Amino acid sequence: MKRVALQFEVSGTGNVPLICVHGWGCDGGQFEELSRRLEAEFRIFRVDLPGHGRTAFNDFTPGFANYAQTIVDFVVDQKLQKPVLLGHSMGGVLSMLAAGLGQIQPRAVINLDGSFPPADQTLVGQRTIRGWLDQPDFRERLAGALRESYFLPSERDERCEAIIHMMCSAPEAVLRFLPEQIEDLRPERDMPRVTAPVLYVASAHPRFDSVKAQRLIPHLQLNRIPGVGHFLHVYAVEQVAAMVKSFLGENVGR
Repeated sequence: MKRVALQFEVSGTGNVPLICVHGWGCDGGQFEELSRRLEAEFRIFRVDLPGHGRTAFNDFTPGFANYAQTIVDFVVDQKLQKPVLLGHSMGGVLSMLAAGLGQIQPRAVINLDGSFPPADQTLVGQRTIRGWLDQPDFRERLAGALRESYFLPSERDERCEAIIHMMCSAPEAVLRFLPEQIEDLRPERDMPRVTAPVLYVASAHPRFDSVKAQRLIPHLQLNRIPGVGHFLHVYAVEQVAAMVKSFLGENVGR
């Protein structure tokens, strides 16, 4: 696969590199608020994956393995030593996959409600979306499904609509790949390869199977924010920042 130069933004004055990996159809800008709360402790890199934000596809083929490799390549190209990989949703899955490839040595991995391994309801939802892919009103149906499943009623505000608009405006190849490929994930194979400290943070309706996750990675730490929907880093930013600081302080130091 041809190497892709990811577009990214950097902030923070800390010594520890922290790479923020966004979710499906989103971009690194969603981590700006979280970055402000972590910038004293970390040097934060907010990347845009191929086909998202400012990073064009070029010859890139969307796929979990390909996206994970772009994260590894970014770490190598930027010469980042022992970074923390922090991903939301699809970005959490990719962070785990990247950590398990054995090409970099992450200090820790933090998964914000990413479906690895996917919960049963996550698979059901993606199968439904897959059935809509070739319908003329696919993006309209997708918008409704995202609003219903990713956001609590109290969160359906301007931020919610902006996120939905961004996701539904993504290139077709981006929107197709996840529902078409999510059942090809192999958590039984890939999760035990992650030896770094791991934190999973669940939402009110977790997208991952927590029982299976802890069986596959016994050292995994599980936290939950019950009063928030899928976009934890947007609607519960203070709690997420506190969890990140506490987890890294307890498990890896500075």
